[in-house]
Amino acid sequence: MISEKDIYKKQLGQRLQLARKMAEISSVAKMIEGDPTWEGRDSTLKNYEAGIALAPPEAALFYQDKTGCSACWIYFGSGPIRTAGRDNQAVRHQNLVALYNQARQSKQIKAFLSKLKLSRPKLDEHINNPFKTIPDSIARKAEAFSNHNKGWIDEQHIENDPICEAFPDELKEMMEIYSSISQDKKEILLSIIRTFK
Repeated sequence: MISEKDIYKKQLGQRLQLARKMAEISSVAKMIEGDPTWEGRDSTLKNYEAGIALAPPEAALFYQDKTGCSACWIYFGSGPIRTAGRDNQAVRHQNLVALYNQARQSKQIKAFLSKLKLSRPKLDEHINNPFKTIPDSIARKAEAFSNHNKGWIDEQHIENDPICEAFPDELKEMMEIYSSISQDKKEILLSIIRTFK
């Protein structure tokens, strides 16, 4: 039986490899060139990427420095993928995963696949690879399936962020309300909240 630790090692290794490939670094050897800390340790990093050995936090920080991917995402698989700026692909991926999970929980996967005009393996490619581009055609069909307005998939919805799971229910409810209302209503809500300062 595969342990949770082994599953985590494999997933962490996949994220390390994805981060390197996203940065268009063709090999571990190229990534460590000229780095005194990791030079000569390419077999160690290859083992981390393969999920053979558990990568320590300093490896995630090294990959962050070399690839621009967030060490938090590399190590835990949550939060923004890149360290700076708005990451439209990450937002689309996070929202597509949320819609996929909703379809799965409501036992509507077949209808979801039919609406997206995708096979299960093709959808899995998008779900499992946050760097695989989600084209507008898929984005619009996913929004239509879930009765969301056009452009919903390109907006950050805090309730779809795995980090939000740790928040108290009342705070999650407030964030869900905030992310679902129009900009003018957001301004009104913020004005009301600021009166409590």
